[in-house]
Amino acid sequence: MLLAFSVAFSATAQEKRSFWDHGLGKFLKSTDEMLDRMQEEGVDTNYIRKPKLSRMVYLGAYGYFQQHDMTFPVLVNDADIPLTQYMPPNFDEKKYMKADMHTYQAELELGIDWRGISIELPIPIRNRYSMSFGLAKNGSVWGARIRYKSLKNMEGVLDNAYNLATTQWINNAINHTSDPAVTAESTIPAGAIDLKIFYVEGYYVFNNKRFSLAAGAYGDMVQKRSAGSVFVMGNYYQSRFGANGLFNHDRDIFFNKKVSLGAGYGYNWAINGGKVCIHMSVIPMISIWNHLYHYSEDYSSSYEYAGTSDDPVERAQQIETERQLWSNYDAHYYDAVDNGRSRFMFNCYGRVAVSYSFDRYLLNFLANYRQYLYRNNADTKINNREADVQINFGMRF
Repeated sequence: MLLAFSVAFSATAQEKRSFWDHGLGKFLKSTDEMLDRMQEEGVDTNYIRKPKLSRMVYLGAYGYFQQHDMTFPVLVNDADIPLTQYMPPNFDEKKYMKADMHTYQAELELGIDWRGISIELPIPIRNRYSMSFGLAKNGSVWGARIRYKSLKNMEGVLDNAYNLATTQWINNAINHTSDPAVTAESTIPAGAIDLKIFYVEGYYVFNNKRFSLAAGAYGDMVQKRSAGSVFVMGNYYQSRFGANGLFNHDRDIFFNKKVSLGAGYGYNWAINGGKVCIHMSVIPMISIWNHLYHYSEDYSSSYEYAGTSDDPVERAQQIETERQLWSNYDAHYYDAVDNGRSRFMFNCYGRVAVSYSFDRYLLNFLANYRQYLYRNNADTKINNREADVQINFGMRF
């Protein structure tokens, strides 16, 4: 009897010393129970419920697309450049500059979702981002997101219309002709452009008792019956576009900052008690503050005119002609960028998602689209568009 009592006491002592009853294990267990209560706290369980198994491991395939383009008219007056008799006859059609850039990223991700909190391990497949990070809270009531990315290997096309037309003007003056300017798009050289983007945003869902964004977008909850809700959203966004030798300086930096507010609507269409959930939402926003700052740098103190003729006297004449042509060239080149008044613009954020649950497995598709625009009264335009698509296959436990 004494031996049996000793064994029983020893087993009880070992059980009390289990990992989940003290230290880190106890903390994790308490946190798990708290998150479990929070998942259904304050919701109408006739419309929303938590999954029976609300922890999940998953494998995802992700794709990201970033597009940035800028167009501005060059407001150099005809009087700024002499010898107007040699102006190309189509010069007015070429008084603009345009750069169009884009890039994309693809990766796989291994992740674990712990009652709506996700930790992911990225496995890059194609990465054109030199730096990228984000932090998000995607709740059914409110959410917030911070995002930063830096891109230095973007692919781009330059429509160098004004600079090529001006080069033709110089050639006309040198050769005493009046030929039209012939322009074409060209590939932007590697390393000539860079882009940095940062934004922070937050949203609030009004009908959060019956509509779950976590169910519609990620499958973390189950939308048993179809429901929708109005959203409100605030956003601060900035882009910093750097160009090396593309325009009229060795380096130009265009810094766009904006604050936007908006309201939109989202809807979850629940099929077969929530086994399939189709989500769509769109939030149009208006920029209540939208400004463009332009900085430039030149690495050499002066431009060296060389001429094209082998004859010293004729080359000297060519150099003087070029010097006259370019003496006032900088006077109004960036006027449309530096002096234009910003206009109110509509931006938008949209999302489409489909979740399919079967047994303990989840197949989820999610696509996000963001658009941020800048315009001013001088017709300078900046378009930032980004999209991401992800497909996740998860197993609940």
